[in-house]
Amino acid sequence: MARFIEDGEKPTVYDSILVSPEKLSIFGSVLSLRIVKELAKNPGCAMDLSRKLEQHEQKIYYHLRNLEGAGIIKQIRTEQRYGMTAKIFDVVSPVVATKLYNDGYEIKNEREAKDPKILRFLHPFVKDGKLDAKIVIGWSYPHGKYEYSGLDAGYAVDIALFFGSVLDKPEFPCYKVDTKVNEKDMKGNLILIGNPKTNTIIDELNPHLPLYFNNDNEWAITSRISGKTYTDDFIGMVLITENPLNKKKKILILGGKRSRGTVAAMIAFTQNFDHVVSGNINDKNQIAKVFVGRDNDGDELIDSVKFLE
Repeated sequence: MARFIEDGEKPTVYDSILVSPEKLSIFGSVLSLRIVKELAKNPGCAMDLSRKLEQHEQKIYYHLRNLEGAGIIKQIRTEQRYGMTAKIFDVVSPVVATKLYNDGYEIKNEREAKDPKILRFLHPFVKDGKLDAKIVIGWSYPHGKYEYSGLDAGYAVDIALFFGSVLDKPEFPCYKVDTKVNEKDMKGNLILIGNPKTNTIIDELNPHLPLYFNNDNEWAITSRISGKTYTDDFIGMVLITENPLNKKKKILILGGKRSRGTVAAMIAFTQNFDHVVSGNINDKNQIAKVFVGRDNDGDELIDSVKFLE
């Protein structure tokens, strides 16, 4: 993590990577810098970069290997292109740092070094150290067109604690039950917990989402990205996307086909955050992850997840 003051602005925290001084020579090439800037806009493969930068593909491959070897970029997935497997790369961090000698200091507590990766991906839900969103849980009484009771209040505790780790100014109450959400709330940033049966707000937005709960298939989760449908009762999802009612705002959905899937969503988001934010779409402002919860020790409690997409 590094802190800079740029153009008279407030100090800005960046997620940075540390590389050895000799590897910085890779940026002596103008093409390497152009490749990094293109990947920062959208992850891509050598073929994509060759077309955009109008450079021979072999030359692109050469720089990709060097950048990957230095830790500047990383492979995030593969795709099938014209019968071949293409490696898709992304930039690891917007800031590259090097250590010339040992002169650090000990961090006394975690709040002294809030993770910039978490801060970046929780924006705009967290703004200026404050929660700029409504956490919405299902009402605990039968309600909505499916007359289901929401049992999500307990799950909201984990989310509140997770967000609390990066908040400077917590304000209470930080949540609303779905039956109390108004039109102004609907057009803001929303953190939604549950599924369409337990949370009427998820039900309202469900038809517009890249991951949605499929009412025609017993509320299985269907992905418009991969075209796959997941039917396991332990299936859950984490979705960060634009609010269909206000494209300037975002929604975060943590839910599952059943309550066990929602538990899996909490574990995925709070304990596997790095994997969640690695993304699976060529849009850095959108995250869509599907996973299945696992009971590893046979105690009938979900304690880990396996990511499916």
